[in-house]
Amino acid sequence: MQLPSIPDMRDPRRQTLQTFARAYGNTQQRSRFSMNVAAAGSDRSFPVTALGVLPAKRELIVSAPRTAEGSLIAVYQGLTLRCGWFNASALFRFEGTITKVIFEPEPLLYLHLADHTYQRAVRTVPRALINLPAVVHIPQVETALLVDCSVTGARIAILKDTDLPAGHELELSLKPPLQLDVDVLLNLKCVVMGNPEPASGYPDIVFRGLKFHTLAERELLILHAYVQQSLVDEMDNLAHVLLSAREIRELKDS
Repeated sequence: MQLPSIPDMRDPRRQTLQTFARAYGNTQQRSRFSMNVAAAGSDRSFPVTALGVLPAKRELIVSAPRTAEGSLIAVYQGLTLRCGWFNASALFRFEGTITKVIFEPEPLLYLHLADHTYQRAVRTVPRALINLPAVVHIPQVETALLVDCSVTGARIAILKDTDLPAGHELELSLKPPLQLDVDVLLNLKCVVMGNPEPASGYPDIVFRGLKFHTLAERELLILHAYVQQSLVDEMDNLAHVLLSAREIRELKDS
Protein backbone atom coordinates (compact mmCIF):
# COMPACT_ATOMS: atom_id res chain seq x y z
CA MET A 1 0.00 0.00 0.00
CA GLN A 2 1.12 3.55 -0.67
CA LEU A 3 0.26 6.80 1.04
CA PRO A 4 -1.75 9.17 -1.14
CA SER A 5 0.35 11.34 -3.41
CA ILE A 6 2.38 13.81 -1.35
CA PRO A 7 3.22 17.26 -2.73
CA ASP A 8 6.72 17.76 -4.12
CA MET A 9 9.09 17.98 -1.12
CA ARG A 10 11.35 20.29 -3.18
CA ASP A 11 8.72 22.95 -2.51
CA PRO A 12 10.34 25.35 0.03
CA ARG A 13 7.26 25.04 2.27
CA ARG A 14 7.65 21.27 2.39
CA GLN A 15 11.39 21.53 2.98
CA THR A 16 10.57 23.61 6.07
CA LEU A 17 8.61 20.67 7.50
CA GLN A 18 11.36 18.22 6.53
CA THR A 19 13.95 20.33 8.36
CA PHE A 20 11.74 20.39 11.45
CA ALA A 21 11.19 16.61 11.24
CA ARG A 22 14.94 15.95 11.23
CA ALA A 23 15.49 18.21 14.25
CA TYR A 24 12.48 16.94 16.19
CA GLY A 25 12.80 13.33 15.17
CA ASN A 26 14.84 11.90 18.03
CA THR A 27 12.13 10.67 20.40
CA GLN A 28 14.82 9.79 22.95
CA GLN A 29 15.73 13.48 23.27
CA ARG A 30 12.10 14.34 24.09
CA SER A 31 11.41 11.12 25.96
CA ARG A 32 9.80 10.46 29.33
CA PHE A 33 13.27 10.54 30.89
CA SER A 34 13.26 14.34 30.73
CA MET A 35 11.98 16.29 33.76
CA ASN A 36 12.19 19.81 35.19
CA VAL A 37 13.66 20.76 38.57
CA ALA A 38 13.68 24.01 40.54
CA ALA A 39 15.21 24.91 43.88
CA ALA A 40 12.66 25.31 46.65
CA GLY A 41 11.59 28.96 46.74
CA SER A 42 12.72 29.67 43.17
CA ASP A 43 10.55 30.07 40.06
CA ARG A 44 13.38 29.17 37.65
CA SER A 45 13.30 25.58 36.50
CA PHE A 46 15.87 23.61 34.51
CA PRO A 47 15.62 20.38 32.50
CA VAL A 48 17.44 17.27 33.70
CA THR A 49 17.45 13.66 32.57
CA ALA A 50 16.43 10.82 34.88
CA LEU A 51 19.21 8.24 34.59
CA GLY A 52 18.29 5.62 37.18
CA VAL A 53 16.30 4.70 40.26
CA LEU A 54 17.38 3.06 43.54
CA PRO A 55 13.98 1.76 44.72
CA ALA A 56 15.09 0.49 48.16
CA LYS A 57 16.53 3.93 49.03
CA ARG A 58 13.82 5.91 47.21
CA GLU A 59 16.58 7.72 45.35
CA LEU A 60 16.59 9.06 41.84
CA ILE A 61 19.77 9.65 39.83
CA VAL A 62 19.56 12.63 37.46
CA SER A 63 21.89 14.69 35.33
CA ALA A 64 23.06 17.97 36.89
CA PRO A 65 20.91 20.96 35.85
CA ARG A 66 22.39 23.33 33.28
CA THR A 67 21.50 26.64 31.68
CA ALA A 68 20.41 26.78 28.04
CA GLU A 69 24.05 27.67 27.24
CA GLY A 70 25.31 24.53 28.98
CA SER A 71 26.69 26.07 32.19
CA LEU A 72 26.18 24.06 35.37
CA ILE A 73 23.72 25.41 37.94
CA ALA A 74 25.15 25.68 41.47
CA VAL A 75 23.62 23.02 43.73
CA TYR A 76 24.74 21.40 46.96
CA GLN A 77 24.09 18.43 49.22
CA GLY A 78 20.97 19.01 51.32
CA LEU A 79 19.26 21.30 48.78
CA THR A 80 15.62 20.37 48.12
CA LEU A 81 14.45 20.46 44.51
CA ARG A 82 10.87 20.67 43.28
CA CYS A 83 10.46 18.24 40.38
CA GLY A 84 7.91 17.86 37.60
CA TRP A 85 7.64 14.81 35.37
CA PHE A 86 5.21 13.56 32.72
CA ASN A 87 4.79 9.90 31.96
CA ALA A 88 2.57 8.53 29.19
CA SER A 89 -0.67 9.51 30.91
CA ALA A 90 -0.06 11.55 34.10
CA LEU A 91 1.76 14.57 35.56
CA PHE A 92 3.76 14.08 38.76
CA ARG A 93 4.99 16.77 41.17
CA PHE A 94 7.36 15.78 43.94
CA GLU A 95 10.35 16.92 45.95
CA GLY A 96 13.82 15.43 46.11
CA THR A 97 16.65 16.35 48.46
CA ILE A 98 20.18 16.14 47.08
CA THR A 99 22.12 13.46 48.98
CA LYS A 100 25.15 13.31 46.72
CA VAL A 101 26.75 15.45 43.98
CA ILE A 102 29.12 13.69 41.57
CA PHE A 103 31.27 15.45 38.97
CA GLU A 104 33.10 12.53 37.34
CA PRO A 105 32.72 11.04 34.82
CA GLU A 106 29.65 13.29 34.39
CA PRO A 107 27.95 15.75 36.76
CA LEU A 108 25.14 13.81 38.47
CA LEU A 109 22.79 14.29 41.41
CA TYR A 110 21.33 11.71 43.78
CA LEU A 111 17.88 12.83 44.98
CA HIS A 112 16.13 11.29 47.98
CA LEU A 113 12.42 11.41 47.20
CA ALA A 114 9.98 12.90 49.70
CA ASP A 115 7.29 10.66 51.18
CA HIS A 116 4.50 12.56 49.44
CA THR A 117 3.89 12.72 45.68
CA TYR A 118 1.27 14.71 43.77
CA GLN A 119 -0.29 13.15 40.69
CA ARG A 120 -2.82 14.39 38.14
CA ALA A 121 -4.16 12.25 35.32
CA VAL A 122 -3.63 14.09 32.05
CA ARG A 123 -4.95 11.45 29.69
CA THR A 124 -7.27 8.50 30.14
CA VAL A 125 -5.16 6.44 27.72
CA PRO A 126 -1.36 6.48 27.26
CA ARG A 127 0.12 8.56 24.46
CA ALA A 128 3.39 7.58 22.78
CA LEU A 129 6.01 9.97 21.42
CA ILE A 130 6.61 9.23 17.76
CA ASN A 131 8.04 10.78 14.60
CA LEU A 132 6.01 9.57 11.63
CA PRO A 133 5.33 11.27 8.29
CA ALA A 134 1.64 11.48 7.40
CA VAL A 135 -0.75 13.40 5.19
CA VAL A 136 -4.02 15.13 5.94
CA HIS A 137 -6.90 15.64 3.51
CA ILE A 138 -8.59 19.02 4.18
CA PRO A 139 -9.73 18.39 1.36
CA GLN A 140 -6.43 19.17 -0.40
CA VAL A 141 -3.52 16.93 0.58
CA GLU A 142 -1.04 18.46 3.04
CA THR A 143 2.10 16.90 4.49
CA ALA A 144 2.26 16.59 8.28
CA LEU A 145 4.40 14.98 10.95
CA LEU A 146 2.77 12.85 13.64
CA VAL A 147 4.61 13.66 16.90
CA ASP A 148 2.51 11.75 19.42
CA CYS A 149 -0.39 9.32 19.25
CA SER A 150 -2.90 7.40 21.36
CA VAL A 151 -5.93 5.30 20.46
CA THR A 152 -8.16 8.38 20.87
CA GLY A 153 -6.16 11.11 19.15
CA ALA A 154 -2.85 12.50 18.00
CA ARG A 155 -0.79 15.64 17.67
CA ILE A 156 0.69 16.70 14.36
CA ALA A 157 3.23 19.29 13.28
CA ILE A 158 2.12 21.13 10.17
CA LEU A 159 2.88 24.34 8.29
CA LYS A 160 1.47 27.36 10.10
CA ASP A 161 -0.37 28.71 7.06
CA THR A 162 -2.45 25.54 6.66
CA ASP A 163 -6.10 26.43 7.24
CA LEU A 164 -7.22 24.12 10.08
CA PRO A 165 -9.88 25.78 12.26
CA ALA A 166 -10.94 24.03 15.46
CA GLY A 167 -13.83 21.66 14.77
CA HIS A 168 -12.76 21.04 11.17
CA GLU A 169 -13.13 17.41 10.07
CA LEU A 170 -10.38 15.80 8.05
CA GLU A 171 -8.82 12.46 7.17
CA LEU A 172 -5.36 11.50 8.40
CA SER A 173 -3.39 8.92 6.41
CA LEU A 174 -0.39 7.12 7.90
CA LYS A 175 1.52 3.87 7.69
CA PRO A 176 2.51 2.78 11.22
CA PRO A 177 5.78 0.79 11.07
CA LEU A 178 4.65 -2.25 13.04
CA GLN A 179 7.22 -4.88 13.99
CA LEU A 180 5.29 -7.47 12.01
CA ASP A 181 5.58 -8.64 8.45
CA VAL A 182 2.60 -6.54 7.37
CA ASP A 183 2.13 -3.33 5.40
CA VAL A 184 -0.72 -1.30 6.88
CA LEU A 185 -2.29 1.94 5.68
CA LEU A 186 -4.68 3.74 8.02
CA ASN A 187 -7.10 6.43 6.86
CA LEU A 188 -8.51 7.90 10.07
CA LYS A 189 -11.41 10.32 10.43
CA CYS A 190 -10.42 13.20 12.76
CA VAL A 191 -11.65 16.46 14.24
CA VAL A 192 -9.25 19.36 14.85
CA MET A 193 -9.14 20.26 18.55
CA GLY A 194 -8.03 23.46 20.26
CA ASN A 195 -5.82 26.25 18.98
CA PRO A 196 -2.46 25.95 17.19
CA GLU A 197 0.62 25.72 19.42
CA PRO A 198 3.86 27.29 18.14
CA ALA A 199 6.87 25.06 17.61
CA SER A 200 9.72 26.73 19.50
CA GLY A 201 12.46 27.86 17.12
CA TYR A 202 10.37 27.11 14.01
CA PRO A 203 8.08 30.08 13.28
CA ASP A 204 6.55 28.42 10.21
CA ILE A 205 5.48 25.24 12.08
CA VAL A 206 2.61 24.71 14.54
CA PHE A 207 1.27 21.73 16.48
CA ARG A 208 -2.40 20.77 16.10
CA GLY A 209 -4.40 18.33 18.17
CA LEU A 210 -6.61 15.76 16.45
CA LYS A 211 -9.36 13.60 17.92
CA PHE A 212 -10.20 10.34 16.19
CA HIS A 213 -13.83 9.38 15.65
CA THR A 214 -15.79 6.45 14.22
CA LEU A 215 -12.78 4.12 14.35
CA ALA A 216 -13.37 0.64 13.03
CA GLU A 217 -12.30 -2.27 15.25
CA ARG A 218 -9.37 -3.04 12.91
CA GLU A 219 -8.14 0.56 13.10
CA LEU A 220 -8.44 0.57 16.89
CA LEU A 221 -6.44 -2.65 17.25
CA ILE A 222 -3.71 -1.47 14.89
CA LEU A 223 -3.42 1.88 16.71
CA HIS A 224 -3.26 0.11 20.07
CA ALA A 225 -0.46 -2.18 18.84
CA TYR A 226 1.49 0.77 17.42
CA VAL A 227 1.14 2.90 20.56
CA GLN A 228 2.26 0.05 22.83
CA GLN A 229 5.20 -0.77 20.53
CA SER A 230 6.22 2.92 20.51
CA LEU A 231 6.04 3.16 24.32
CA VAL A 232 8.32 0.15 24.70
CA ASP A 233 10.76 1.54 22.13
CA GLU A 234 10.72 4.95 23.82
CA MET A 235 11.75 3.47 27.16
CA ASP A 236 14.43 1.15 25.76
CA ASN A 237 17.25 3.63 26.32
CA LEU A 238 20.07 1.07 26.52
CA ALA A 239 19.17 -0.42 23.15
CA HIS A 240 19.25 3.05 21.57
CA VAL A 241 22.78 3.61 22.90
CA LEU A 242 23.94 0.19 21.69
CA LEU A 243 22.40 0.66 18.25
CA SER A 244 24.10 4.05 17.83
CA ALA A 245 27.44 2.21 17.44
CA ARG A 246 29.33 2.93 14.23
CA GLU A 247 29.11 -0.75 13.30
CA ILE A 248 26.46 -3.35 14.19
CA ARG A 249 27.51 -6.97 13.66
CA GLU A 250 25.31 -10.03 13.60
CA LEU A 251 25.63 -12.10 16.77
CA LYS A 252 26.35 -15.74 15.87
CA ASP A 253 25.41 -18.68 18.03
CA SER A 254 28.47 -20.03 19.84
